Amino acid sequence: MSLAVTRRHRLRGGRAFAAVRERRASSSAGPLRVQVAPNRGGIARVGFIVPRAVGGAVVRNRVRRRLRALMQPRLEAQAGLDVVVAAGAAAASRPWPALGADLDACLSGARARLQRGEARNGGGRRDAPERPLRDNRGGGGTRRGRVDPGGSRPATP
Repeated sequence: MSLAVTRRHRLRGGRAFAAVRERRASSSAGPLRVQVAPNRGGIARVGFIVPRAVGGAVVRNRVRRRLRALMQPRLEAQAGLDVVVAAGAAAASRPWPALGADLDACLSGARARLQRGEARNGGGRRDAPERPLRDNRGGGGTRRGRVDPGGSRPATP
């Protein structure tokens, strides 16, 4: 058995992450936040968001590898779901058993919200705005008021 999530179980592409954010049921514990959404396949697909606040590239990759290894034995229970795991800054210093317990708490809480039908708008806190999850690929979209969103150079006469 592999210690990491296989390619078949990985959530890839910005559209897939956005789809989970739109139809989500979320839960958080410790430095982790998990969002789940049903998918059409019979397998679980997992994506990870580890922002720069966690640390440099080496630290972020270490956290991502640890989360993948923790998710591997939990994949069968998540069959039919797309799962996005977002790590907070304290995830890098969290011990392995505590990180696993946080992940279990997040997954069970998000699944319970999904089954209760509290997906979308954060469940119980309907008046609080939902914070958007950001991945660490850079970019950030276009700025408001920009004439040419496709280029970063000023127009030449």
